[in-house]
Amino acid sequence: MALIIDDYLLEEIKDRVDLIDFIGEYVDLKKSGSNYMGLCPFHNEKTPSFSVSPSKGIFHCFGCGAGGDQITFAMKIENLNFIEAVKFLADRAQIEIKEKETTSYDKKIVDEKEKCYQANKDTALFYLNNLRRNKIAYSYLTKRGIDPETIKNYGLGFAENSWDGLYKYLKNKGYKDEELYNYNLISKSKNGNYIDRFRNRIIFPIIDTNKRVIGFGGRVIDDSMPKYLNTKDTIVFNKGRHLYNLNIIANESKERKIILVEGYMDVISLYKSGINYSVASLGTSLTLDQAGLIKRYADDVYICYDSDDAGVNATKRAIDILISKDIHPKIISLPDRLDPDDYIKKYGKLSFELEIKNAISYIDYKILKIKENYNIESAEGLSNFTSEIAKVLSRIKNPIEMDVYVSKIAKDYQISKESILSYIKSLNINKNKKELKKQAVSKKRVIKKASEKIFTSKRKRAEDYLIRFCMDAEENYRYAQKFISSYEFSDTRNRIIFENLDDLYKQIDSSKDLIDKITNDRGIEIEKLEDLLSIDIDKLNFSDIKDELILTIKDENLKTRRIQILEEIKSIESTRQTESTKTEINYLLKELDEINKKIQSF
Repeated sequence: MALIIDDYLLEEIKDRVDLIDFIGEYVDLKKSGSNYMGLCPFHNEKTPSFSVSPSKGIFHCFGCGAGGDQITFAMKIENLNFIEAVKFLADRAQIEIKEKETTSYDKKIVDEKEKCYQANKDTALFYLNNLRRNKIAYSYLTKRGIDPETIKNYGLGFAENSWDGLYKYLKNKGYKDEELYNYNLISKSKNGNYIDRFRNRIIFPIIDTNKRVIGFGGRVIDDSMPKYLNTKDTIVFNKGRHLYNLNIIANESKERKIILVEGYMDVISLYKSGINYSVASLGTSLTLDQAGLIKRYADDVYICYDSDDAGVNATKRAIDILISKDIHPKIISLPDRLDPDDYIKKYGKLSFELEIKNAISYIDYKILKIKENYNIESAEGLSNFTSEIAKVLSRIKNPIEMDVYVSKIAKDYQISKESILSYIKSLNINKNKKELKKQAVSKKRVIKKASEKIFTSKRKRAEDYLIRFCMDAEENYRYAQKFISSYEFSDTRNRIIFENLDDLYKQIDSSKDLIDKITNDRGIEIEKLEDLLSIDIDKLNFSDIKDELILTIKDENLKTRRIQILEEIKSIESTRQTESTKTEINYLLKELDEINKKIQSF
């Protein structure tokens, strides 16, 4: 049995294993601008030169040059090979890695995902063209203040009031009934006929950060119910792991803040007004995975849900979810029970930005809501109120912040500060006992599992040729191993092969045995091996081109990183300058200088 490891699995691991939380278990990280700094765990140093960038998803040490992603860090810190590191992180994130029995790699899942992405793209274009032709739907959006530019940026569309318009369109493009049903683009009627899932609705394509359409949300333009309808989970879409508008934030927003709102129209109205850093969950309460995504892209998080009972309950749940990810949100409470969409239309952007400035901390919000439930004029009511407040305060990690709030509660309600602190202490003792027990179980499980142990064609060509030469002779591999690391390969399959060659060369007697072992034991599909084996290296001399191949890969890595650094510096310089941002820019300039020297040396 061999594990199925592909780009989709690695992408899911990186999405669900928070880089800062993971590395923070091994390194004491301190915030420095938009990045984090600490002492490198891979060499001795007294001055922190180890940088972690949550937005880029990478770490880099300016001292020893170590760098990479979550997988690279796991490999180095736990002394694991690539496959072991993937299993280690997958287990941590509770991701199941599937296995295959055949010698040929199971491409069915990968192909199915690609087809689903294409079907979603075709569907989005179909709905977009519908909107352009339908005056009623188009008028509905314009009356709500949505202009053509915003419609284009969000790819908004319209599902006509037809039972099978989309179904017939996609069938003519060659899609099968079962495929469209599995992609949740069509449904089955009571009579067993295939019909369009969305009808007579404005369509909001849901787009991931890789600019792929993964699902849809639909809103009625009349009084029909349900008001909103969303794509169910499919092979490429899980509503609890994505956020509406995160693609815009990832590609456009220069802010390190996010406003969490309830609906698609709230997001779009804010965007149209010039506030392009809001997100909405997708027909579900905020999840831990979504909170992890928010943490990756924001330092300051605001919750701006509706002010009705459902909105208040959703706000409380969202606060608890965000706190569990060490995010301390502020709460925006709009007047007159308005939602962001209505507020923007009535008062405009400047007033909304003032509401952002007046947002209260999640602690003040919880105190306010708890107070509404008790009659603090009575002894019993005041006692219960204080007990509930103590539970909230017990979750504050900063002792200074804790002291400020305890002092404030004691003063405002004439309660002994010592009695509040005593109750908080007893709560924390019980909580710590439970946490220690939980950690012991988790640590035992992790140790057990661990012990079981889009680039240029030039870049791709260099990678494939280098891997082909490494498969041809062990001495070629040993040479390459001195100068390049597995994480520097952009092709996941090349990375897996390179990482496994060390073990394989200790087990085999011929190149044929090597090919068999890679196919049977290491999870590489036969098509990839056929591509590599089709490379004619007989007329080439490895010693003549080995350095060129390695330098091409490294050069492309450095150039990509240089572009990222320049964009990062530009983004920081556009914000208010502080000592922290100046320090971060200096680190980036230092890294940029080192990269330029390396590129020039090539």
